[in-house]
Amino acid sequence: MTTVRLRGLSSQEELAAAARSSLYRRLAEAFAFPTPGLVEAVASRRFLVELLSEGPNLPFDLVLEAEAQTALADAGLTHEGLQQEYIRLFEVGPGNPPCPLYEGSHRSGRLKIMEELVRFYEHFGLRPESGDQPDHLCAEMEFMHYLAFKEAAALSSGGPTAAFVLGQRDFLARHPCRWLPRLRRRLEGLQPPPFYRALTCVADEFAARDLMALKRRGAKPDSELGPLPD
Repeated sequence: MTTVRLRGLSSQEELAAAARSSLYRRLAEAFAFPTPGLVEAVASRRFLVELLSEGPNLPFDLVLEAEAQTALADAGLTHEGLQQEYIRLFEVGPGNPPCPLYEGSHRSGRLKIMEELVRFYEHFGLRPESGDQPDHLCAEMEFMHYLAFKEAAALSSGGPTAAFVLGQRDFLARHPCRWLPRLRRRLEGLQPPPFYRALTCVADEFAARDLMALKRRGAKPDSELGPLPD
């Protein structure tokens, strides 16, 4: 959603928002269909190093167990092998993929969920491209990247940030944090490769910790948002 890099950040709040934005972007890229660039970044350890480099600026601890670090820096990973596993887990299967990366596949009422997601995106000036599914995990991670980026930019320019903070808090609580634990549990039963097991664990735990941090900042739920099916 944005490739602009923030420069000249100085306060801890600015650095924290930028680090959170960067981590959400990396998660979005890693959950997309595997590219040679992703495999090279993992095999060379660059992916892991870049993840860990954001940790000191986060408003909470980024904990990666030794097993997860090994999986996210797998020197034996191949492009063809990762593509095959991605297709097996997330894209094909009798009727439906074994573990879809769509929120509406893990909760009831997919149409209502997608309608609310589109309203979230449009409220902040974004519109899904033709053919994109608003409830795909990549779209949701990209949206969090965008909101955290906008927060960092507003902080650096002295602008208002309340709408971006509230948007992140509401969005996480109503969407990623409602279904990432379910995605993680379903994936565990499918003998996933260590990379996707670790990546899903990181996404789930990072989103949960981020939501807790946003709640501590005092952002209140938007009273105009109605209940969603579970």
